[in-house]
Amino acid sequence: MKKSTIMLAVAGALSAAVVGAHFYANQQAELVVQKQITQFAEQSELLIEHQGSSYNLFTNTIKVQSLEIKDAAEQQVLLNIGEFSLQGYEADKISEFTEVKLANVTLSPVLAAELAPQAATLAGASYALTSSLRYNPDNGNSQFKSSVEADGVVGVELNFDLGNSTELMTTSLEMQQSTRTLEQELQMQSKLISAVQSLQPQTLTFAIAGQPKLDALVTELLTNQGLSKEQFEQMLAMQLAQVPVSEEAKQGLSGFAAGLNALEVSVSLDEAMDFNAFSQQVQSLSADPEALEKFLNLKITGS
Repeated sequence: MKKSTIMLAVAGALSAAVVGAHFYANQQAELVVQKQITQFAEQSELLIEHQGSSYNLFTNTIKVQSLEIKDAAEQQVLLNIGEFSLQGYEADKISEFTEVKLANVTLSPVLAAELAPQAATLAGASYALTSSLRYNPDNGNSQFKSSVEADGVVGVELNFDLGNSTELMTTSLEMQQSTRTLEQELQMQSKLISAVQSLQPQTLTFAIAGQPKLDALVTELLTNQGLSKEQFEQMLAMQLAQVPVSEEAKQGLSGFAAGLNALEVSVSLDEAMDFNAFSQQVQSLSADPEALEKFLNLKITGS
């Protein structure tokens, strides 16, 4: 047999195996989704209906399409979700990367009508939510990232990096895998608190990205408070004058209030310390805002 024929045969066999594996994985994914939805319904007053699900072996991603979140008692739709995806989750080990995405999330007419008097711009928006965790087992560092975007209105991000997170990861995995008595549950909760307290904060970033309809949203919110945008900016200037932070930070906040384009607040620590030591240091510097700002490496920019 020619080598080319052999290669084609091998390729065909591999392709068939991949297709078969994907088909089996998709069937298993649907079973897992149905199980999780049933458990969620039993533990809450909400129901979830969906059109279908799929699983990608190569990216370890499960996707669920066309979800409806309903009130269980009244069978009333509350939210519509175009697609939910979960990448990298492992039930029996610590995943080095996990990401959850919700795309094309919209409020039901009932919820939208309740929100409209306060913020019609948000009531009619479509939302996208993303949350991810990246863990490095070699050094124990973790990166948490989350974002929410109201399409055409505004995007908000919150990211933070933590050191010494191995204990938290192992404890979280242990909590998922075992059933416990009440006494064991209390012990596990104590262990979790200890793991959180031993985390070492490294950096934190909060950012707002303005989109075309943000100005309309701000106007709506201020109008409900009986304020114009000019009055709000004047009030903000008066308040900032009383706040003991650097002029750069004040300019960043006032710049964003005026332009509604972008705001970024960042904090970073030069030395490794756990949350207890961090809290003590912040408390000791609370009477010296300039020293506290320097300790936090606080940066605020806005336009």
